[in-house]
Amino acid sequence: MGPAALVTLHASILLFLIAAIISVIALLQPRKVRMAWADWTGAAGAFCLGAYFIARFTEAGSEPFTNLFEVIELAGLCLVLAYFIATRMRKLPALGAFAFPAVAIIFIVNLAFADSAAQGHESTPLLVIHVLLTLLSYGAFFMASLAAVMFLVLERALKKHQDPTLIRSFPPLESLKRLVDTCILVGLPLLSLGLVLGFIALSPSGWESIVRNPKIPPSLVLWAVLLLVAAGRWLGFLRGRRNFYMVLLGFALVVMTFVGLGVWSRSNSRVQTAAVVGKVSCIGT
Repeated sequence: MGPAALVTLHASILLFLIAAIISVIALLQPRKVRMAWADWTGAAGAFCLGAYFIARFTEAGSEPFTNLFEVIELAGLCLVLAYFIATRMRKLPALGAFAFPAVAIIFIVNLAFADSAAQGHESTPLLVIHVLLTLLSYGAFFMASLAAVMFLVLERALKKHQDPTLIRSFPPLESLKRLVDTCILVGLPLLSLGLVLGFIALSPSGWESIVRNPKIPPSLVLWAVLLLVAAGRWLGFLRGRRNFYMVLLGFALVVMTFVGLGVWSRSNSRVQTAAVVGKVSCIGT
């Protein structure tokens, strides 16, 4: 990784951390701090992250599409873009207090656990489109998860006749419900098409190593959750709070899958490195 990519990567993570702090303060103290300040800081972070990928594509070609660390970073960029699109389409002033902390946590966990070694798969145009569609579906599901959290918090407060500062800037329940439904309806076709293109683009060697591909299990988990939520809404067995709990459960499963794969990839890389060092030592002696 070159110096330009390294600087822009760490600058983006720092800016998202600052945006997360500002957004939480803006939610709790709206008269003193504006959520727009967090949006501007987050936009600067997204710009730096975009510059990081430009630098990486310039220096390494399609390699950013072939390792878990940069796929998650690219997913994070899609999450931020999904946030800005959603908040420009509808008035959702408090959403940033959930979005920016979640994005910052994802980036920190990714930096700590994900493996940055390339997986060795050759990138083709179909595979690139597959990755982009899959990441866009992650962005849609991320927004659905945030809206589900806000819905459950607001509904509980209303039922208990509470009026804390935390919920005063929340959108109405119906707006949050529509946002969840819209994100699910957008995310499922995007992910379905992305998975189809990904399987079509796999080479014979790719099919042989499909079980070891760290990007496939999270996509399959997400697809199963989106399909279950959509079917539950249509058939009627997921109504009310159960629908939102299922969305949050799915989001938790996807995150745990990513973290588990990252830990496994890193430990596997260390074992392989230790084995190579051991062989070299034996040869040297």
